[in-house]
Amino acid sequence: MACDCGCCGTHKGHGFFGSQKWEYIKLIVSFVLLVVAFFWEDIVGHTWGMYLNPSWFAIVACGWSIVEGAWHGLAHEKKIKTSLLITIAIVASIALEVVVWCGVTIDGDHSHGYLFAAGEIAFLMALGEFLEDVTVKRTRVGIEKLVNLSPRTATVKLFGQLLVMEVSEIQPGDIVVVKPNDMIPVDGEIILGETAVDQSSITGESVPVDKKVGDVVYAGTWNKSGALEVRVTKKSNETTVAKLVSLVEEAEGTKAPISRLADRWASYIVPMAITLGFGVCLLTKLFAGIGWVDAAVRGVTIFVVFCPCALALATPTAIAAALGALANRGIMAKSGKAIEELAKIDTVCFDKTGTLTTGNLAVEDCWCDGIDQNQFLALLGGAENNSEHPIAQAIVKYAQDKVELATPQTINALVGVGLEAEFEKNKLLIAQWKQFENETGIVCDKASEMLAKGLTVMGVKIDDKLVGVIAVSDTIREDSPYAVGEINKNCNTVMLTGDNESAAKRMAQLAGVKEVKYQLLPDQKLEYIKNKQQAGGKVCMIGDGVNDAPSLALADCSIAMGAFGSDLAIETADVALMTNDVARLPGLLRFAKKVLRTIKFNIILAMSINLAAVVLSAFGILGPVMGALLHNCTSVLVIGNSALLLLDKDKEYRNYKVKK
Repeated sequence: MACDCGCCGTHKGHGFFGSQKWEYIKLIVSFVLLVVAFFWEDIVGHTWGMYLNPSWFAIVACGWSIVEGAWHGLAHEKKIKTSLLITIAIVASIALEVVVWCGVTIDGDHSHGYLFAAGEIAFLMALGEFLEDVTVKRTRVGIEKLVNLSPRTATVKLFGQLLVMEVSEIQPGDIVVVKPNDMIPVDGEIILGETAVDQSSITGESVPVDKKVGDVVYAGTWNKSGALEVRVTKKSNETTVAKLVSLVEEAEGTKAPISRLADRWASYIVPMAITLGFGVCLLTKLFAGIGWVDAAVRGVTIFVVFCPCALALATPTAIAAALGALANRGIMAKSGKAIEELAKIDTVCFDKTGTLTTGNLAVEDCWCDGIDQNQFLALLGGAENNSEHPIAQAIVKYAQDKVELATPQTINALVGVGLEAEFEKNKLLIAQWKQFENETGIVCDKASEMLAKGLTVMGVKIDDKLVGVIAVSDTIREDSPYAVGEINKNCNTVMLTGDNESAAKRMAQLAGVKEVKYQLLPDQKLEYIKNKQQAGGKVCMIGDGVNDAPSLALADCSIAMGAFGSDLAIETADVALMTNDVARLPGLLRFAKKVLRTIKFNIILAMSINLAAVVLSAFGILGPVMGALLHNCTSVLVIGNSALLLLDKDKEYRNYKVKK
């Protein structure tokens, strides 16, 4: 089993010899035979039996893929891969054994033979690759959960009958029946039934979400209680889960910029190691007063220890672990580059609507003069009851919670202004406040106070008399002040919005944003981000992925909020938060910095151990077998350090949720 990174340049076989079963067999048998080989010389003595050393099995079984990989790199890819170093080391060890058979004496303790050393080098490399493969797969656990989400079949209601169909055959408009405790197989809208849905596999939410008729459900989530009928809205390859799997698989294949450093070093190290190995062999022979064979042993050891496998694994294993950890949190990063860029951010720009705010309007203030407030609300709510305008819906909800709505006899919508309604005894007009700017009186004074707070104000006339005002506003997200406050500790925060000055400043103050830019057109938002970047800043843009697509694309890194159902958010942003929980943002930024620290530590660790091993090998302190062992231990250390990212928990986020 060749390691996934390809750093050792091994070439995986086909059929049985490329299977996991063969990997187990060759490793177990090789280990047993190497134990026997360790005592082989004591068993057979200096007889012809020496040529039947059990180490040959390990050399052939474990070393074949290494030799084949070296040949494939040279002959087909025209590259010198690190497998060439191991091949030279194995061949050189066999050659040393042949020299011993010929009666040449080598300094030091070589009682177990260089054939044993060659077999153990091949075995340790194969074992190291196997452990790397297993460990790297562990780092993909969060990603594999996504891949395995969503069943292959579903129960479809067709012509009054229930039929079991392949999910891939189900089309938008079909009705799917989902039983309690079953996984929901499609993206769709509930048309019958109520339930609680466990969305933790995608959003990271630990508490099931109540769903009713009209609510949207997603493939890969669990129906925890009532039976449902769901109208399919997307094909199986267009569901949220399908997008996420595609997104994460794309991310795994995309290198972080820091990996280019490791790639450059790896490309230089192989020829450098070959040169250094022969150089040490020559210099120790000429200046250390040792024989050619002992000098060759030191050169062979350098070939083994100088392989940059751990260096090549430093970045991809950390990125794979990071992607898996983020997937478990309901956060999808599009590439390793996105994670690295997030770690360098110094300015975080927020869109207002749908990001720091819910995007849902609510009545903030209501005031009337010369009329009972309950009557005022009954007439106002009744007039707006059939309108689908967001302001109208906010007014109706506010009025319904307090009074029974009156029923108008006629309604006349005034496009771009408001509406008129006639009741049995009254005539009502509700319109934007600019329609009443020439009015005077106490109602106008109250409207001015509301406008100064940044609220959207509507004036109300009843029977041609201005009697009241009602003010609505977007509502700040409950988690926004916490998220912005945490981000403010390390970054500058800016709100970029097209809203008017008073409304923008009000929301910025409620959220705790340091800087606010208002009444901006999309190109002005781009200009602001561009100016920040030209001044040397690293900018992260956070938006809903629709109105802010140009800004999301221009920023050094971008995050789309609440990416469910938003194709543009997934396509444009570098990172997609699968919920509207902005409290996850500070932890995401902290985690990105931790990933970058892990990568840098991996690189320093790999290079330091390699350099130390080279020095020890040059002085004859480290032999080929111990060199092979150290080489693999370094790779496992690097992978293990990366795998720790899977255990990372955002304690601040969890503590905040508990307190809240």
